[in-house]
Amino acid sequence: MPFAELLTAVPTAEVQQSSLNLVKSVEFDSRYVSPGSCFVCRQGLHEDGHKYVREAIDAGAVAVVAERPVTVPARVGLALVLDGRQALAALARRIWAEPDLELGTIGVTGTDGKTTTSHLIDAMLQSQGRRSGSMTTVGISLNGESQPVEGRLTTPEAPRIAQRLRWMAHAGAEWVVLEVASHALELRRVEGFAFDRAVITNITRDHLDIHGSVEGYRRAKRRLLDLLDATKSTIHGRTAVLNADDPVLAGFAKGVRSDVLTFASLSPADVRASWTECGEGTQQVTLESPWGRWTVPTRLVGPWNAANIAAAAACVGSITGDLEAAVAALPDIAPIRGRMQLVDEGQPFRVVVDFAHTPAALEAVLRSLRRVGCGRLIVVFGSAGDQDRGKRPLLGRAAAMLADYAVVTDEDPRSEDPQKIADAIAGGARKAKSDFSLDIIPDRRQAIRCAIEAARPGDIVLLAGKGHEMSIAYRDRNLTWDEAEEARAALATAGYSRS
Repeated sequence: MPFAELLTAVPTAEVQQSSLNLVKSVEFDSRYVSPGSCFVCRQGLHEDGHKYVREAIDAGAVAVVAERPVTVPARVGLALVLDGRQALAALARRIWAEPDLELGTIGVTGTDGKTTTSHLIDAMLQSQGRRSGSMTTVGISLNGESQPVEGRLTTPEAPRIAQRLRWMAHAGAEWVVLEVASHALELRRVEGFAFDRAVITNITRDHLDIHGSVEGYRRAKRRLLDLLDATKSTIHGRTAVLNADDPVLAGFAKGVRSDVLTFASLSPADVRASWTECGEGTQQVTLESPWGRWTVPTRLVGPWNAANIAAAAACVGSITGDLEAAVAALPDIAPIRGRMQLVDEGQPFRVVVDFAHTPAALEAVLRSLRRVGCGRLIVVFGSAGDQDRGKRPLLGRAAAMLADYAVVTDEDPRSEDPQKIADAIAGGARKAKSDFSLDIIPDRRQAIRCAIEAARPGDIVLLAGKGHEMSIAYRDRNLTWDEAEEARAALATAGYSRS
């Protein structure tokens, strides 16, 4: 695409230097620039892209879009924009021929439950005969075939989103489910993308390091509804799917110009799901909706999944006008790796791996496990470095109030001192319950072994915070990691193994 044509995606761009070269890709990271790229400079959280213009040109960039004047050779196009992030999203959409307009696009956000709800929507759509794909924290899926993602971003940067949407459109997908993190909304990764459905699971607190305050976090989440409303009318219509159990989301519904469907597990709503524990590790959900009422078993574990199922059903029902096949398929939908995943090597106690890493999520998981367990509840967890420090004592409080013993360990310390993170967690726990039994073992492998060695018949050991993630981030390295495999290794050391 000619540089001038590409720039029509950003009407406010000021051309400083024209170029006749064709642009083949749009990149913001000089390490990914190849011959024919347009390099977009932006101020990142840790790096300023303007510092890497020379590296980008040496790698073959034929055009540069920047927020302030930079020096480029005569052969390289140059344009200035007010917001590099917003420009990056617009240019990425344009270079990939705006694939979001060819798909029904579903955005799913919220503090907890995003990945599971996205997984359910994708599976339910396919059961209803719709070709669909998804991009979530745990991977990319197209028509049921999955592949892992690189890196740790819940929502990738705009060029990767646009590229993957184009791939899905070419492959014949009709709908795509995009898990949208608050970072992505705050940092404009999905700015300008068309959304036909916006699902918000809940809003508590997270990532205040980015958003500055709970109100800032809420505003970032609310941005998905703005993007929905900004989408021009399509054959799919526009619907916001909001949690009626969450008073924050009740406020969000005011002023939404798109249609609104509510879901809940406790409150009156358009779609309501209630949870029943049937004993012996089985559970079922009763779903009430405008399209029918059903009671079916589910392989998902944890009563909070009633709300996730209701959210998915509301979204899918708004698309298909029918839920028969989707509900019939629900008993066969498998849990996601790292979400209430049981690790069973024949031991006389339960070991559960879960991604819970916010105070609300950890509390919900602990409450659920407390209800089904007859012995002690042991939890291994930590908190990520370089992120919301205020949630650390709240995590400790949740553990102290609901568990019998905790081992505080590394999650992703990054540039912070792991001991200081652990001390903040422990402080919250001991403030809540002065005699709470707690150990600090920074080495996560040793922490898991300690918890498993302490377990007695009938106990439950919860390994929280890592879930599906495949590494632990330290200041100077990323440690390869698989929580479930580490649990199996610890069980084998303790004398339990099915192999």
